Amino acid sequence: MNEKIFESTKLAQPVVTGDSWQYLCYVNTWDAFLAQSIHEWCKVFRDGTKVRFGKPSGSYAMLGRVRGFPAYCTNAGIVYSAFEINGLPNPNERMNPNWTIPLGLRPTSLSGRFIDDVNQVYLHQPNANRIDIYSLVTGVKVGEIVHNAGERFISLAWVQQGQVAGMCKTSGKVCLMDYLSSEPQVLATGHIAPFRVAAYDAAFKLFVTIGTDHKVRVYNAELLPTGLSAPVFTPATVSGINANKVKVRLTGQGGEPLVNWWVNWELEGVGGGIIGSLDKYGNLTDADGYASNLYIGPDDGSTGQCKIKASVVLP
Repeated sequence: MNEKIFESTKLAQPVVTGDSWQYLCYVNTWDAFLAQSIHEWCKVFRDGTKVRFGKPSGSYAMLGRVRGFPAYCTNAGIVYSAFEINGLPNPNERMNPNWTIPLGLRPTSLSGRFIDDVNQVYLHQPNANRIDIYSLVTGVKVGEIVHNAGERFISLAWVQQGQVAGMCKTSGKVCLMDYLSSEPQVLATGHIAPFRVAAYDAAFKLFVTIGTDHKVRVYNAELLPTGLSAPVFTPATVSGINANKVKVRLTGQGGEPLVNWWVNWELEGVGGGIIGSLDKYGNLTDADGYASNLYIGPDDGSTGQCKIKASVVLP
């Protein structure tokens, strides 16, 4: 599970009784967040402070956009940019002049979309396990990301060039995904507490949510290791001068595998010198959180004991 690093005591609550938040988006020029409900627009800070500054007009659905800004889709399938000064719709700048978004592909408050007007692609969720990538020029599907989250992301937000974050409202699942490579894919997964609305803070690599209790919660987007298993041989019997496979597994707080973390390996003598050698002394964990190595026994017939030690390299 992603580490929660802050929970507000202030309540970011809509003014009108019965109103609820529909969208939340990080706004780069503010270094804060734009929250939208049925009856209000407001600025929300990481500490839970809320400043109301307007009421939505027109039928705009918010969606994610590159560089940490929102965009807005109308009922007619036209996508407009946002004014950088206030994050609100700019009807003077259309972002999809060549392709009007069809009804079934438009964003809703329950299923997020994302537009990259720099690379001219649009991300749509056809179901709870996949994202389809469309060309903004032709309207043709050009790729897909299979994430198998089992729930539509309520928000798709910009992380960095070619990457988006998806956040699930009910389960709290989060995914970091690549959408510009020749093989778009999930880069990392995690988990946060269920929420009402959520956004990705591209400046500090954080997930920021407003819960059903109106509290603002901030999570580290980078999963931190909490467990490294003891080295295990496969098969369990170590023999002679053969190359014996040994592995460890790195996991996070919720037992999830941690990918692409460096693991250091070393041999330590027990009551004597070091016996044998290791094939490598550092490597990365794989997609399942495992780092593997080979232990080569002594070639001079010597006997004795030694320990294999593995440790994680923290950033």
